[in-house]
Amino acid sequence: MDVIEINNNCDELKKFLSKIESKIYHTDYYGKFVQEAFNTNYKLISVVKDKEIKTILPITEVRSKIFGNKIISTAYLEYGGFCGDKENINKIIKFLNQKYKKNNRYLEIRGGCEEFDQELSKITIKKNLYKRFVLKLENEDIIWRKIQKSKRKAIKKSLKCLEVKDIPESDLNMLHRLYCKNMKNFGSPPYSKKYFKSFYKNLVKNNFGKIFGAYHKNKLVSFLLGTCYKDRVHIIIAVSDKKYQQYRPNDAVHWTFIKWACENNCKYFDFGRVREDSGQYEYKRKWGPKLMELPSYFILWKEKEIPIVDPKRHQMLVNIWKKLPTVITKLFGPRLRKELGI
Repeated sequence: MDVIEINNNCDELKKFLSKIESKIYHTDYYGKFVQEAFNTNYKLISVVKDKEIKTILPITEVRSKIFGNKIISTAYLEYGGFCGDKENINKIIKFLNQKYKKNNRYLEIRGGCEEFDQELSKITIKKNLYKRFVLKLENEDIIWRKIQKSKRKAIKKSLKCLEVKDIPESDLNMLHRLYCKNMKNFGSPPYSKKYFKSFYKNLVKNNFGKIFGAYHKNKLVSFLLGTCYKDRVHIIIAVSDKKYQQYRPNDAVHWTFIKWACENNCKYFDFGRVREDSGQYEYKRKWGPKLMELPSYFILWKEKEIPIVDPKRHQMLVNIWKKLPTVITKLFGPRLRKELGI
């Protein structure tokens, strides 16, 4: 068996993914999305036997003079991890140690690979940094009845006041303005407009991503962006305009996306990662999903402690960011996100 870096769009990869349990981040479509959005390399480390792929791990080399270099599976998403035969994990880790240890601070393999947890826990440092809510989808009517009564009432009200639809790429400027405004309010650096352009090009146009938006009198007031792969929807970004909170636009786009997932035979609606002490935790809980673990696995090459990007530990910086002019946050935010790998 050989451990190699394979081409994202090779035919062998497509054959491998068609017959095995995999996630969106194992695909060439997602790899191209990240490469174009962040101008970086998205590699698939693979164990190959007789020209047949047996196991893969997607990685991104995250470069930064400020924060140091690191290898993340996968950067710019809370999920990462292996797919394929479990017995090959050690071979890939050994390959990464040999090739990347010298020039990188650490290796991080993000959650989403529960079936590999036992093997990974033996050879890495496991940290339960986040949780996630996952809603198992059934008939639309059954899902509707499971939603908290007050939430159902809010959804009905919002759908009477708002138009909810797929956001066309022609509304990209409006989408990005709303997004940047929200991120500034959160005290968090935003993605660049190139991120969303790449999302449309590589995921939406290939039916691997959707962006539902809520409009009030033709103005975009909320949107929900997520990937759609096999039987799973995974939410990545949710934002809304506080000025229109009375119309509950977040509820409108969430229910529309869930309804679409049911109609398209999806089995799982993943609300994304959440901290248990956050407002998002309570919001997502009311939809009736199951709370699940979302650990990360680390190998520290040059670090002595687990590197954690936690707003609570940098509250002063968060408060400063909130007060900066939007033009400044839009200019420097994307570089920060790229170099942090978040």
